[in-house]
Amino acid sequence: MSRWFANPDAITAPDDVEWAPWVRYTRMPPVYDAPGTKEVAAYTPEEQALNSSVHESGHAVLYMAAGHRINSITLDPADGLQREAQASIDYEPGATGPWLDFVLKDAAGERAETRWLHETGRWTPGRAWVAERHAWHDRKHADEVVRTCHGRELTFNGDHGDWGDYAWIMDRADEALDPVWEQVLALAHYVAEHRRVTGEEAARITGFAR
Repeated sequence: MSRWFANPDAITAPDDVEWAPWVRYTRMPPVYDAPGTKEVAAYTPEEQALNSSVHESGHAVLYMAAGHRINSITLDPADGLQREAQASIDYEPGATGPWLDFVLKDAAGERAETRWLHETGRWTPGRAWVAERHAWHDRKHADEVVRTCHGRELTFNGDHGDWGDYAWIMDRADEALDPVWEQVLALAHYVAEHRRVTGEEAARITGFAR
């Protein structure tokens, strides 16, 4: 078992779901001494662009490694005011397969982001917390997959032996990222440089057949 921290300052979310576990809980303790997550992370524009590209490339590579397809990855630039550079994936619709393919894809973004922070010497407890808080949409989707496929709610109990607990899913995502980590980095740098990458380009860069 490992401890999770409840974050009472729920991030922006619809009123009816903002206190759901996939929004509230983080493995890193919450940070309250800054106006928002942007100030806690304190990235340069170049760091933020690459950080977001790594996050989305983690999703994309595990998804493609499982035999699924994406249409594109797009990195929207910062607007110079409030919005930071933010990458997103357009997934090819209609994918089917084992439930684990989809929850590992969901967890891979924040796990790739955290790994990149460690490997590049950028990791801080605050930045790790920000990575988790920004991943609530991914965690929500993982919850939906577990509910649909198994009729149970995704838990945040820190139970590394329970396949329905997010700690277990994060561990499996870490393991799945190990053999494809170089592909994740290669794709991330390409996204950060080119801003938009087609599914065909992503498959070529990572070596996965399309």
